[in-house]
Amino acid sequence: MIIKTSTTASQSSRIKVLIADDSWVFRKILRDIFKRMQHIELIDDAANGIEALELIIKFRPDVFLLDMEMPLMDGITTLQHLMIHTPTPTIVFSSLSQAGTARSFDALKYGAVDFIAKSSFFKGNDMAADNELLIKKVMQAAAISVKSINPMQSIPKKENCGTHLVFCEECGARNVIELLVHSMNDSVSCSHCGDEIKVTADERYRRFSHVTVMGAGEGGYVNLLKIIPFLSAEMNGAVVVLIHDEPENVSSFVEYLASISSIKVVHGQDGLTVEGGACYIFSGAERVIFSPYSGSYVFRITSDPILLKQRAINALLMSLAPLLKERLTGVILSGSENDGIKGMEAVLQHQGNIISLDVARCFSKGMNAKLVRRFPDTIISDEPGIIELIESLDRQNRRQVVMA
Repeated sequence: MIIKTSTTASQSSRIKVLIADDSWVFRKILRDIFKRMQHIELIDDAANGIEALELIIKFRPDVFLLDMEMPLMDGITTLQHLMIHTPTPTIVFSSLSQAGTARSFDALKYGAVDFIAKSSFFKGNDMAADNELLIKKVMQAAAISVKSINPMQSIPKKENCGTHLVFCEECGARNVIELLVHSMNDSVSCSHCGDEIKVTADERYRRFSHVTVMGAGEGGYVNLLKIIPFLSAEMNGAVVVLIHDEPENVSSFVEYLASISSIKVVHGQDGLTVEGGACYIFSGAERVIFSPYSGSYVFRITSDPILLKQRAINALLMSLAPLLKERLTGVILSGSENDGIKGMEAVLQHQGNIISLDVARCFSKGMNAKLVRRFPDTIISDEPGIIELIESLDRQNRRQVVMA
């Protein structure tokens, strides 16, 4: 769905917050934080997921703070029920929700808008900073539009990459198998003797027809989980993602994303050759540029002091735009007001496309709002619309001969 205009609901009244956590101590910590906030009202708290769901129906909070580890009904189950019946912006707390853990990303996949490590509130070394972070996230979450999510639909369907004939080395029997993108290096049992047969799908090099660059600032993990896993493995276009987070967190996210995506997901590295049908993810702490090399293109991570002064998304887009011209699309999913303007301007100057995620879907809205004001022809879309746009541009450019 492509959206040409977007408005955010007015926050004229106090933000209503509901807490679900089995720890009375932690609930008290949160109550003490919120009671000092004139613009935030803690309407109630619950000790488990069942109580929480009842209170959500009763009070309809603007933001729900949810612990992952609770008796009777845990956080993930609570979240799944919530997002089916009463979609509510939800921030997850958990001792397991350190940035980069699979459980945190599971929560985002099932509808949470952000997560915070619960342990940070018990360190005691900088409670003021933790409190400020929590308040900021609650205010950002209250301004997000969330939709109903079926937990089964939130898991991408594995794509079939062909029927293959393999022979058992033990007994020689013929076995016809269907390979899935997710299981390219799995093994199967022989239908005749039961012996294990190693199966490897041949990967083919695909020269890319089109490149999409995505900038993801604070809260961008949620948006990426609604886009990358649903891109077709048969695309000839390449996707490059810059995430404004530390390299170790980005590395964990790449591993998680690769496990649920049809498209090939790679942690970007210096010297990698760019191929079609792959998604390359870098940390915004790195300065990545695109460089012609031996008839193709490679990524270069540079320490050039001039480029280090540039925002990561600007440096990458400005290196790509004169090389790819109309075969480049820039996408801003979220970010601060200072990110991306120069890079997106370079994309437009070379007849490329620029897309902004609808601000109603952004956790950090500053960059998106500024981009639309600066460039009125920016295409505005939600996540399904961005998928449609990327795949449409891939089809349009597929017939073109890529010249390095």
